[in-house]
Amino acid sequence: MSSTQVTIPEAPPPPTYIFREHTSSVNSVHLFDNDQYIASCDGEGWIIIWSMRTKRPLLKWKGHKESCLKVTTIENNQVISQGRDNMIYLWQLPLLQEITTLQLISPDLISEIVYNGLSFCKLSSYQNKESTLLCFPSLNELGLFDIYDLTYQRYLMRNMGDSGPLRLGSCMAVELFRTCDNLFVLAGYESGIVALWEIQKDATRIIWHQHIHAEPVLDLSIDPSKSFLISSSADNQIVKYALATGDIIKKITIKKSGIVAIKIRPDNKIFATGGFDGRIRVFSMKSMKPLAVLSYHRNTTYGLDFSHQGNWLIGSSQDNRISLWSIY
Repeated sequence: MSSTQVTIPEAPPPPTYIFREHTSSVNSVHLFDNDQYIASCDGEGWIIIWSMRTKRPLLKWKGHKESCLKVTTIENNQVISQGRDNMIYLWQLPLLQEITTLQLISPDLISEIVYNGLSFCKLSSYQNKESTLLCFPSLNELGLFDIYDLTYQRYLMRNMGDSGPLRLGSCMAVELFRTCDNLFVLAGYESGIVALWEIQKDATRIIWHQHIHAEPVLDLSIDPSKSFLISSSADNQIVKYALATGDIIKKITIKKSGIVAIKIRPDNKIFATGGFDGRIRVFSMKSMKPLAVLSYHRNTTYGLDFSHQGNWLIGSSQDNRISLWSIY
C-alpha cells in the first residue's frame, strides 16, 4: 500500500457550456440515450431533461415533494428518480425527438416505491435481460440495504448487510453489480468503512471490509472491467482497491477535504471528483496523478457523469448550475 501527497496544478480550462434552468441545488446529473440527452434533478424536487444538441431543456416537472437526490435512466426511455420524500419513482418519458420547446408536464408515472429517505445514500441500479434491480437504504434500518426488482415490482431481499459486531454506521453509498452468476453490493458507510457483500439466496456474506477513511464515505465508483474501485470521503483521501480482495492498490490525499462525487470514465483512463469547494478534479486512473482542476462552480459539486462517446464531462452543483467540459 502506498500513500502520496499530491499537489494539483491550478490552470483550469473554461467550461464549454453552462446549463441554467434549475433554481436550487442540482444534486444529480446523468447522460443517456447515446449521450443525446441529460437528466438532472434538484433540491426542490424538480427533474429536467435536456437536449445535448441544442443545450436546451425539453421537459421539466415537479417529481418529488422534497429534494430529489438522484435521477438515472434505464431502457425503454424510462427515468428513475429518488427523493428525500421517502419515494422512488419510475417515469415513462415521451418521444424526446418530437419535443422542440420546453414542456412543463409530468411524464406518465409507472410505479413507486416507499423507502427510508433520511440518509443521503443514492440508489444504485443494475439491469439485465430479465429485469432491473435497485439497491437502496432499508426502510427499517439505515445501516442495512434492500434490493428491489423494479420490473416485477417486488422486493428480492430486505434488511441485508447485517455486520454483527462490526460497527458500520449508516449506509452512505452503494453500488449494485453482477459478476458471472453472483450478485454483489459494494457499500460505503458513515464510519469510513468500505465493504463488499455477496448476495446469496436468503442472506448476505461480507467478502471484505477496509477502514481507510477517517470520515464518512461519500461516493464509490467501480471500473467497467470490475477489477478495482475508488472511494471518496468527507476527508481528503481517494482510495483505490482491488475489487475482489479489498487490497489497497494506492491512496492519495488532496489539499481540500470533502470529496462528494467520484466517477470513472468508461474507457478507464481517467476519473473525476467533485468536492465541497466546487472544483472538479481530474486524475489519471492508472497512476492517480492529478491532471487538471476544473474551476467554475462556487459551491459543492454533487454530481458527475462522463459521456460514452467523445470527451464530455458534466458536473452539477449547489450553485443551481450544470457545467459541460470537453476534456482529453
